[in-house]
Amino acid sequence: MLSQQLQVFLTAAECTSFNKAARQLLITPASVMKHINTLEARLGVTLFKRSKTGLTLTPAGQALFKDGKKLRSAAATALSHAKNAAYAEGITIRVGSSLLNPSKVLTDLWAPLRETYPQYKFRIVPFEDTKEQIIPLMASLGGRIDVLVGAFNSNTMYGHASYLILGYYNLCVAVPKEHPLAQKQKLNLQDLYGEHLLTVTGGDSEVITSFNDMVQREHPQIQLEGCGYYYDMENFNTCEQTGHPLLTLDAWADVHPSLVTLPLDCGYKVSYGIMYDKKPSPEIAGFVKIIEENFAQKI
Repeated sequence: MLSQQLQVFLTAAECTSFNKAARQLLITPASVMKHINTLEARLGVTLFKRSKTGLTLTPAGQALFKDGKKLRSAAATALSHAKNAAYAEGITIRVGSSLLNPSKVLTDLWAPLRETYPQYKFRIVPFEDTKEQIIPLMASLGGRIDVLVGAFNSNTMYGHASYLILGYYNLCVAVPKEHPLAQKQKLNLQDLYGEHLLTVTGGDSEVITSFNDMVQREHPQIQLEGCGYYYDMENFNTCEQTGHPLLTLDAWADVHPSLVTLPLDCGYKVSYGIMYDKKPSPEIAGFVKIIEENFAQKI
C-alpha cells in the first residue's frame, strides 16, 4: 500500500546500507540507490549522508523515517482490517457444475471443513458438457467460473488450467440394459471380443492412449471406435442407440438411464480433481491450498 520508494527508504534506513537493503528487498543496490535518488528529488531534500562506514539519516531523513514507520504500521493495520472484512462478508467460490462433472463432488468433499472455514461460500454455475465448449471453458477459468471438479485427463486441458489431483476413477464399460453383457457383474477384456468398443481418441490423454494401444496390441479381437477426444452426453447416447459398449468411468454410472455400467478388470484408472486458473486470484489460491493440504492425492 505504501509507495515503493518509501518502502525502499524505510528498509535502507533500518539496514543503514544500500547493499543490505538490496538483499532484503531482493533487488540490486543500483535499484535501491535509484529509488532513494528519485525520492530525494521529489521531496527536494537529502535523506542520507553517505560515507565509507555506511549511511546515516539527515534531520529530514530522521523525520521521514519516524513518520514513515507510522504510515507503514497504519497500512498494515488497514490491510488487516480489509482482510477481516472480506472474511466476515465471505469469499464466494464459483463452482462449475454439469452432468458429467457435478459440483456435488467438491461440496461434499468440503463438508467437514465448513465450520473451520466459514468464510468460504459456494455459488454453483451450470455449464454444458460438450466437446466444442470444454477447452474454451478451461481457458476462461477465473471469469464466470472459478473452479471445476471432475475427470480431466487431457494434456490440452493441462495447457489451459492448473490441476489438483484428488484421486482416481476406474475405467468401466457401459452397455444398453438389453445388451447380453448387461447381465454380468463385471467384465474382462475377453468379454469384449467381437464387440465394437466406443472410446475417446488416443493422443491427448496418456491413460486412454495407453489403454487403446494395449487393446490393439494384446486384444485385436476388440474393434475400437474413436468418438472424439472428450466425453460428452453424445457418447452415451451413441452407446444406447448403436448398442456398442462404451469405455467410461465408474463416476458416470448414472448419467444415462438406459445404460448399465460394469467394472472392467483392466487396472486402468483416470485421475479426477480440481481445475482452476493458471494465475488464480489470492482467494482461489487460498481455497485450493486448503483443499490440497487436506485432500490432495500424493503423487
